[in-house]
Amino acid sequence: MACGSGMVMSALFWSVTIVYLTHVGRVNGDCWLIEGEKGFVWLAICSQNQPPFEAIPQHINSTIVDLRLNENKIKSIHYSALSRFANLTYLNLTKNEISYIEDGAFSAQFNLQVLQMGFNKLRNLTEGILRGLGKLQYLYLQANLIETVTPNAFWECPNIENIDLSLNRIQQLDGSTFTSLTKLTTCELYTNPFNCSCELLGFVKWLSVFPNRTNERMVCDSPPGVSGYSLLSQNPNNPTYRNALHMLTTVCTDDYVTPFISISIESTTIPPDSTLCGMDECPSGTEPDDITVSTTENEVQGKLKMELKEITKAGATITIPDS
Repeated sequence: MACGSGMVMSALFWSVTIVYLTHVGRVNGDCWLIEGEKGFVWLAICSQNQPPFEAIPQHINSTIVDLRLNENKIKSIHYSALSRFANLTYLNLTKNEISYIEDGAFSAQFNLQVLQMGFNKLRNLTEGILRGLGKLQYLYLQANLIETVTPNAFWECPNIENIDLSLNRIQQLDGSTFTSLTKLTTCELYTNPFNCSCELLGFVKWLSVFPNRTNERMVCDSPPGVSGYSLLSQNPNNPTYRNALHMLTTVCTDDYVTPFISISIESTTIPPDSTLCGMDECPSGTEPDDITVSTTENEVQGKLKMELKEITKAGATITIPDS
């Protein structure tokens, strides 16, 4: 009896499934739709279209909740192309050629919870790109060309739980970038070429107390003297060994001022005097440009640590501690 009942339930399941799938239709532009009552569209799969979409298709019903446009050739995202999709909660734009997103392009998607834009060509992540995404929970931007993440990039996204910025070109992150994200549980940042100067100290301090980090592949790419150092300790028996947090905490007096330069010794380059100014003398409080000083010797072993003692309009005073 149990077997017969199971067969009936199985047959009923497949009957319902077949009926359900018969309502999946193909529309112009080769997007597969799952529709509800009165033309309401739950899901549109427009992936791997032939020929590929180069822009957001406009023939899709504006009621769409889940839109998948991955693996096309979309190059840019504009507010005008997305504004009518106010019901979107899931948007997949993975593996396109997106290099430009208009500020506020997603501002009409106030219900969006998942945004996937990995494997594109984005170079910057700013507040304007994520503007209006107050309900966003999952943001995937892995394998782009991102070099800059502004400190205010996530100000309008307080509900983010998961961020993936791995496999990008990020060298610096401000210490305040993620501090407002009180619900953040996962932050993937591995395989980025971090520049472990003192400007990175604030971020490394934040990372050291973030509970769910994947720091085993987070290493310094520069300056040369610390290339290969882990951002955080990888050796519980020797926590200070090749550890950027320990090194930066030891030598940095301020999160935003690098008091030493440790570089390979090749040439001497001193910027013109006109570029030098004290912090109080620079326009709008802008910091002076970094000063790179090196020399040439035929038989030099190791690297020098130089301390920048004073900057004036006339020049810079640099001391080299005795070995």
